[in-house]
Amino acid sequence: MDIDGLYDITFRIHRFDDHRLCWVRVQGAVYVDAKKDSTRFTGTMLDITDIKQAEEKRAQLAAIIRTSNDAIISITLEGIVTSWNASAQRMFGYTDKEMICQPILKIVPEDRQDEEAHILSRLWNGLEVEHFDTKRLTKIGNLLDVSLTLSPIKDARGNTIGISKIARDITGKKQEERRKNDFVAMASHELKTPLTAITGFVQILMDHSKKVGDDFSLRVMSRIEAQAKKMGSLIQGFLSLARIEEGKIELRKEVFELDALVSEIVDDAKLLGTKHFFKLTGSEPATLYADREKIGQVLMNLVSNAIKYSPAGSTITIGSEKMAGKVIISVRDEGVGISAADQKRLFERFYRVNNDKIQNTTGFGIGLYLVSEILRYHNSNILVESEEGRGSIFYFEIDVPSR
Repeated sequence: MDIDGLYDITFRIHRFDDHRLCWVRVQGAVYVDAKKDSTRFTGTMLDITDIKQAEEKRAQLAAIIRTSNDAIISITLEGIVTSWNASAQRMFGYTDKEMICQPILKIVPEDRQDEEAHILSRLWNGLEVEHFDTKRLTKIGNLLDVSLTLSPIKDARGNTIGISKIARDITGKKQEERRKNDFVAMASHELKTPLTAITGFVQILMDHSKKVGDDFSLRVMSRIEAQAKKMGSLIQGFLSLARIEEGKIELRKEVFELDALVSEIVDDAKLLGTKHFFKLTGSEPATLYADREKIGQVLMNLVSNAIKYSPAGSTITIGSEKMAGKVIISVRDEGVGISAADQKRLFERFYRVNNDKIQNTTGFGIGLYLVSEILRYHNSNILVESEEGRGSIFYFEIDVPSR
């Protein structure tokens, strides 16, 4: 009896038990006798549905990578490029032959190579790396603003064996932001000059009113001075926003007494005619090591918000507490409170709480964003505890001077 031929067939069937559609692969041999009649078949039937689905997913992934407008790159944990799609070539100018098996540092500017080492170090240690914006270098030496998303590549055992990077060119977006920030900075700077002059003339008129005993003019001038200070605070906020967006904020750290700064903030708030009561709490005087002007800006924003969002006659409590080489500073109000949903977005730029009780309250939604960013530069962060209808407490921590 002879073997007439081998067979290897792949096709789809419906399973007899649950009628599920699946893929099977049948392999074997056909045996024939002297008359060339088939006498028997031998072989195996294997369910290859998982294999087929994996192949389809790989094909879909390959198509996505091939056609994506974003650069998709994979590297080893040693920083060596293992894949480079067509968009990576369009974005950076290097072909896949020029980049595969080459170090990724080839497209990293010299002043940002520590950044790449930090990424690799975190992934080596099993830590996550969040999405971030940075700069990368093209083949002809141009700098691109890119948005990077990183994901670990893992083997079947779950071990990280590489990194997948998705890079999006955001140069146009960054240029537009720079133009906007330049305009805001220029306009704010130009507004400061006449405002300073107005404040100076008002103070001269106030001195004159005091000398001649003109109480009415003195009251009017005091209100003008208060509104001028309010406008100055708004202008300073826009200037700070522009500097932060451009990464140009500089800290001038010094040692200073918190109590004196808080007293200035409260006096300025009272000058604006607030009808709130202020309560200062703290077990002992606190000395800070930080940028006094910027921490003052943080406190002024928090106190201003407390005034805006709590009823007249209520109490605003400013507290401090020493703990483990830090001072925890808090501002508590008895206002409308903040929902859990709004708390998640409260410190985003231009975000405003959607609450019917505060519809007539003015603001641009930059105060708490500035607070968050200034504290980030101080290696701190702003936290909030709040419940609708029961007020809010904002708090943060600042270093004390080392001895």
